[in-house]
Parts: sequence; structure tokens; C-alpha cells
Amino acid sequence: MRDLPRLPLDSEAFRRRFGPWAVIAGASEGTGECFARKLAETGMNLVLVSRRQAALEKLGAELVEEHRISYRAIAQDLTEDGAGLNIVEATEDLDVGLYISNAGADGFSAFFEDSTDAAHRLVRMNITTLIDATNGFGKRLLDRGRGGIIVMASGAGLGGQPNLAMYSATKAFEINFAESLWGEYHDRGIDVLGVAAPIMRTPTLLRTVPESFNTWDTFDPADVTHNALAGLLAGEPIQIIPDGPGAEKQPQIEADRKARLIGFVEFNKTFTEG
Repeated sequence: MRDLPRLPLDSEAFRRRFGPWAVIAGASEGTGECFARKLAETGMNLVLVSRRQAALEKLGAELVEEHRISYRAIAQDLTEDGAGLNIVEATEDLDVGLYISNAGADGFSAFFEDSTDAAHRLVRMNITTLIDATNGFGKRLLDRGRGGIIVMASGAGLGGQPNLAMYSATKAFEINFAESLWGEYHDRGIDVLGVAAPIMRTPTLLRTVPESFNTWDTFDPADVTHNALAGLLAGEPIQIIPDGPGAEKQPQIEADRKARLIGFVEFNKTFTEG
């Protein structure tokens, strides 16, 4: 796997700011499982969400045994209508300080004309569910005066890609949505981070791509998720892990996007402050 140096992460400070409960949408394996294991290490309680109840219960039981946390498993298909609202409603009794949108891919590697059903599932999962869940949790975080939101997007959202038309488009929405929320929420005590994730060796990806992919140089999802949590605590609006064609330009793209966003925050104050 490719090396990704881990950023410093103060677990105690993280738990104080984003605890006591974190909700992970898409938690049964891959990046979601990595988020769960790292957050459990910090002592945070977890709401684990995915389609597979048994996988969530198994993971939750392991984390209880290892870290003495509490967990709740919610079986929810993130591509269903009303999924985001269901997640918010199912956690109304919990003091949630962190929401992680970690929706994966769903039949994304195809020509556009062959992917009508998958295209609509991606819109529901990566856009509709994200909007509804983030709206519900965002209001709760604003009421409590602290908290965070992580949106796991993809480097595919930085520009169009063949055979990934809808995946790329919905991930572009996620990146712009997260940046915009950072602009609205950061000065109000809520941290928001959009992650343009690289190609990672996850079970979902290995089930999707050809067997020859095993020879490709990929990132460890544990490193990527660790850095996402560190970036959230640091107050960053976006992380772009350099990967793919044009990777050498991506650190500057990240810096330019952040500078642009901060500029718009200041510009918008001329309209919102009397």
C-alpha cells in the first residue's frame, strides 16, 4: 500500500469536542469500520448504520469488548427514500456530537447508458440521504453549540471521469456541499470537513474492480480515516489526498479551494451582517 503519513490527533481533545456519540452512516466495513475503530479508541460511543445488521452487531460487540464503549446498530439502506430522516429519528434520544457520511459506491463503474438504476441509487445515497441527515444533525449540533460533520467524498469529485459519470457528479456535490457548510457553520462552533478520498483498498472496491486491481498501489483506509478525524479537529474544510493523474497539483488545489472559501465567507458577511 502507499504511504500516507498520519497527522497528529489528540484523542482527549477530540472526544471533548465531538463526543459523546458519533453516528457513522456506512459503518459495516472498509472506511466506515476504520472510523468506528478509531473513534472507539478515543472513548466515543457509536451509532453504526448500514444495511447489514449482523455485521454491525459483530463490530459493535468487538468494540465494546476492546474499549468499553456503548453502541447502537441501525439497519438502514442508505439508498432508500427517507433514509437520512430515519437515521436522525432513530438517534433522537442520544447526544450526538459527530455525524459521518460514509456512503460507499453502488454499481458505479459502468457506461452511463447502462447505469440508470444505479444512477438514481447514487443520487439518493450521496445527495438526498446526505441532505436529510446533515440537516437534522446540523440543527442539533447548532443547538448544543459544538460538534462536527465529516463528508467522505472522493477524488473522483474533483472532475469528470469516464465510466464514473454519476459517481463523479454526486461526489462533486458532496465536496461542494461540505465546503459550503463549513462556510456557514465554522464560525458558529460546528466543524465540517469534506474529504476527497483516494483509491483505497476496501472490500467494496475489491468486489467492484477486476482481479488485476490487486496489483495497483492503493491507500490504507485506516490512514485516510485517521487523517480525516485529525483534519476535522484542526478545523480544516477540505482534505485532498493526492492520487491519480494530476496528483502533483492537488495540494495546491486544496490550498486554493480553502482560500477561495474563506474569501467567500468574508464577502458574504457584507450581506448578512448589519
